[in-house]
Amino acid sequence: MRPDLNCYGEGIKALADLVGDFDLRSPMDLHAWYRSEWQAIAATIGFSQELEAALAPLRAVPDRVRAAQEAGLAAFASWLLAQRGGVSEAHARTQAVVLGQLIGLGRERGELWRATADPTTLASGACYRAAESVDGVASGERDLRGEQQLRAFYPDTAAGYFGDGWSGPPPRAESACGWQTPLTLHLGTFPWVYSTRLGGPGPGLLWSSTQSRPALAAFEAMTSLLDPAENLRQDARQVAAIAQAFVRQTRPLVEAVPLFPPGRAKTGALYRRSGFLVAHRGSLHVAGLDGVRGRLAAPAYNFVLRRFACFFAVRRAALRALASLPEAVRRAAEGSPDACLRQAAEEVHRGV
Repeated sequence: MRPDLNCYGEGIKALADLVGDFDLRSPMDLHAWYRSEWQAIAATIGFSQELEAALAPLRAVPDRVRAAQEAGLAAFASWLLAQRGGVSEAHARTQAVVLGQLIGLGRERGELWRATADPTTLASGACYRAAESVDGVASGERDLRGEQQLRAFYPDTAAGYFGDGWSGPPPRAESACGWQTPLTLHLGTFPWVYSTRLGGPGPGLLWSSTQSRPALAAFEAMTSLLDPAENLRQDARQVAAIAQAFVRQTRPLVEAVPLFPPGRAKTGALYRRSGFLVAHRGSLHVAGLDGVRGRLAAPAYNFVLRRFACFFAVRRAALRALASLPEAVRRAAEGSPDACLRQAAEEVHRGV
């Protein structure tokens, strides 16, 4: 039997259907689907104007997926350059190095969506020297020079919208800045990278200073999962488990929001439409829902849900087109720890 998204568990196919289906072998499908999804990313973060300028000359390029990725990265980088830095330079430099290591580990393990590591094994122990915190990261201890050591990232370990928390295993070495848990970042939903901080703007957008922009590396990691080859390197069972946790935690909040009533909608009111939250003739950015796991901003809900939907839409398209993908990609799929992907690859190999 031909494998499909049902292999990944309940609700995953319905998630992918939120953003529609497409055929990787159809240039028209690729152009329409990738353009739409990049526009959705840009609209939420705020770089729509930069994106349209970058996409304009790419209407006839042969590799639509790569071209869209490069244009989107260039547009985000241009937008980020114009923003005021959110952290100190020392903080941003440390974040950039640690993110590089964490992204490398995530890709190597097939766990890029939620990348986790013992912070004491990373550069500078995932700590930086500063007089004070700029973005609310908890303070640590002072070093021999009397400078305060701070954690480079928020210790996101409590129960949140992406799961029930990650308390261990604890760091194997003593931390200079107070790490007592693993460093965990949900890069697949950047800039909302923390399970417990979905109540406002994406915290990852603060990862920038006047000189260093670690946010760009995290953004590239998130959007790389739209590439079929990179998507297939990710163990989708990890993504499915986090997606199911997110849907489970948010369902009671979202189902309390009324469905959009055509012709009877109230100005400024929050509604559900086609699986997402909408504010009728109002600003979605001021809307949100309050649950036992904290505030859930409406833009965060839509963006995160769309990231899960896009991941599995690309996975579905890649499974269907697996036989036409490069041999190296098929070979990697055959050795994947992801049992659903491995089954699909074996069937292609047997000519099923």
